[in-house]
Amino acid sequence: MHVVEVRRGGVDFVAAMAQMRTWFDNQGIQPSLFEIAFLPGRESRFRLQFKEVRNAVTFASSFDGEVLDTGLDAAAA
Repeated sequence: MHVVEVRRGGVDFVAAMAQMRTWFDNQGIQPSLFEIAFLPGRESRFRLQFKEVRNAVTFASSFDGEVLDTGLDAAAA
């Protein structure tokens, strides 16, 4: 699995979720996992898991996110 982290500070949480939902629908891509954390200072952190690295990279570049190295692929080998 490939994890993408996107952080948003001081933005409307509902608007951010709607923008991501629209993007998923338009791209025909669905994450395997969608996790939200509310951080101090009105910051939201979204972590999404994708089965395919190309989907993770595409999402990260579209939302100014970062593809994280989880180390899971190396452990499974």
